[in-house]
Amino acid sequence: MSIFLRNFILLTAIVLLTGCSTGASFNAVNFFQGKLPQKVCRQYQDLSYQDAQSKMNLDIYQLQQQVERSLVFREKVAVNLKQLNALANQDKPFSPKLINQLSQAIALEIELMKPILATAAKHGCWYSEQTANVDNRIKLKGSMIALATLVSLYDEYGTVFAVISENDRLRRFLNHADSGYSRDEYLLESLTSMYVDTDMLAYVSDLVHAYHDNKEKITQLAKLDDNLAYLLHMVDTSKSYPVLLQMDFIDIANYRRKIRRRVTRDTLKEIGRATVNSLSEGFSNAVGNYEERKGLLYQDKAVEHYVRQHLQLGDILLEKTPFRLTDSMIPGHWGHAAIWIGTEQELRAIGLWQNPLVQKYYQEIQQGQLLAESLRTGTQLSHLSDFLNVDDLAIIRPKIPLTLAQKRSVILLTLRQIGKAYDFNFDVETTDKIVCSQLVYLAYQDIDWPTESTLGRYTISPDNIATKTLDDGPLSLKLFYHQGKLQQAHSLNLMQKLMQAEVE
Repeated sequence: MSIFLRNFILLTAIVLLTGCSTGASFNAVNFFQGKLPQKVCRQYQDLSYQDAQSKMNLDIYQLQQQVERSLVFREKVAVNLKQLNALANQDKPFSPKLINQLSQAIALEIELMKPILATAAKHGCWYSEQTANVDNRIKLKGSMIALATLVSLYDEYGTVFAVISENDRLRRFLNHADSGYSRDEYLLESLTSMYVDTDMLAYVSDLVHAYHDNKEKITQLAKLDDNLAYLLHMVDTSKSYPVLLQMDFIDIANYRRKIRRRVTRDTLKEIGRATVNSLSEGFSNAVGNYEERKGLLYQDKAVEHYVRQHLQLGDILLEKTPFRLTDSMIPGHWGHAAIWIGTEQELRAIGLWQNPLVQKYYQEIQQGQLLAESLRTGTQLSHLSDFLNVDDLAIIRPKIPLTLAQKRSVILLTLRQIGKAYDFNFDVETTDKIVCSQLVYLAYQDIDWPTESTLGRYTISPDNIATKTLDDGPLSLKLFYHQGKLQQAHSLNLMQKLMQAEVE
């Protein structure tokens, strides 16, 4: 084995996917959902040269597909980052559409990144494993796979994640967990910890320099091997390659210190958020169970039947419970909001019954738990009969009937919220926890919802939702009970007066 090739392969012995001290460590087990990529080097020992080439070339072909899909999506995200930064710098809340699009984009970005990172890990073993019986050309190609995947991943980080991380508001939003999109807490910081890890950077830097110093020899070999030539092309066209080649570890140390300061600021802000949440939760739990009587519509089977007949998939329900202490603490007339997700038949009719997200809740739906709501105990599916422990009830829905695509979107966005804890901070931009009106805010992403700024955060109340039925708003009032009585004449005017009276 030539000296250059031995040194080149030696570099792959450094362990990938290690943590660091930037504030949030990278957890490979969680990232790969418990299925860590297995090193492949030993698999080549008993293969003929031809079979080893075929196996290696298959990995390169699959890598090519993965990288091209990732590159196309990455460029789309990069184009929108400037506009995204501008929106984040405005003194207004993130719209529900932006929240959904951003969450979806990052989730897809991570999914596209996983197989590329797995490939880098699989081929980072050519020296550490006993592979004496493997042809040097195979070892070189495996090492080049590791290098090509790593520079591609650094391109990903520099183009998308590093840019987002520089914006405080975007970073904090994406560092909050969101079970609806399988996003872990401190996602951006944990990824950053992997990319700026000292061992990782030393490994990549040495690998890059070994390739640079021996590029002429490798290029000659690539003339006889199209797959090896593709790997060289990946490296040579990478935006990260020249940066990594000229990398100054003093700059890296300064960047790591910058990240630690950033994490400290975010942590302090999160401590403040958690403190407010804890105090609010404690107070709410102390008074939340108190009610001086039952609601006027409670256990009224005739009312339940009548309401059920009028409900349609995607309807928004509002309620008032003046007999509860917590009701008096919520601004406005209405104290709670929920969404009717529809029956099995309705979900089948719009083609959602076989959707994996719907399948998770087959049992609840078939048992009649068709109302999505966020309570102090969390976001769940409930029975209509339990919801009707109220004095006032309103059913509202879009004036213009939803399209099939819009119906599907509303239901899926609603179900993504099930299981989340209650947000006692009432912040529409933190989606790890939500409140009842935020459930509606997130589900109906095409509506320009009114919000209010309170103590440095944006909130939305049930009355904010109800205002969209007034004037030329996009919602209409379909059913209204006030003080236990069905209001059929001038019901919208009455509701408006009640809401105005609360303000005055």
